[in-house]
Amino acid sequence: MMKDKHVPEEKLVDYLENNLSESDVQEIERHLDKCANCQETLAFWQETLEVDKDLEPSTQSKEKINQSLLADRSSKQRQLKWKTHLFGLAGVMVVVILFFSLTDFLKVQQTVEPDYEVYQNQDIMSDQVFINNPVVDSQPIKPYEDFADMEGMLWINPQTQEILLEMEGLTNFYNNDYQIWIIDKNGNINGDLIMVENGTARVLYRVEDISDFRFMKGSVEPPGGSHRPTGPETFYVDIEN
Repeated sequence: MMKDKHVPEEKLVDYLENNLSESDVQEIERHLDKCANCQETLAFWQETLEVDKDLEPSTQSKEKINQSLLADRSSKQRQLKWKTHLFGLAGVMVVVILFFSLTDFLKVQQTVEPDYEVYQNQDIMSDQVFINNPVVDSQPIKPYEDFADMEGMLWINPQTQEILLEMEGLTNFYNNDYQIWIIDKNGNINGDLIMVENGTARVLYRVEDISDFRFMKGSVEPPGGSHRPTGPETFYVDIEN
């Protein structure tokens, strides 16, 4: 089933969470034995899911919250017995809204609002603060095998708290867009569309604290982009030293 193809990321997540049949598990493990691309993707999701689990409330805490909500709902229902059906329905709706609001509050959101500025291509005034600057760290991007023609460099300037990414060898897509993802140390991930011009792209990030971020990765997404990575991955590059 996966011959000459990569395992979908959704299936790798199911694999990590033990949601697959034994035959699917064996097939994925055989594929992982010989696919470096899927091995890297698996490692990314394994680390991300571990971060999410560390931040989730304990089972005991969840049970206490649920018991409190149920007790509160029972109390409200007893108090509203003398009221009309309209007010009774309104009380139940309030409890339901409170329940889902608390549930959403407890969830670890992997995609958050960005706390940085992004500039691309012609909007980047100059790269002289990066090129030949002794305080700037630079390293090449690591393209995945399906995008071996892609090349690029990442520059990190701790003085200006800026990150510059330059890429070339990008194929123009009519039905998809390139997207770049920046991941922080808490596992939060933000994505921005890449504006490709003649097969090249330049992206400048201006952040508050470079040490908050771990790595960048690219992917091919549906037109207009996605809220989180769904398509084939294009490259990977570390930010933290």
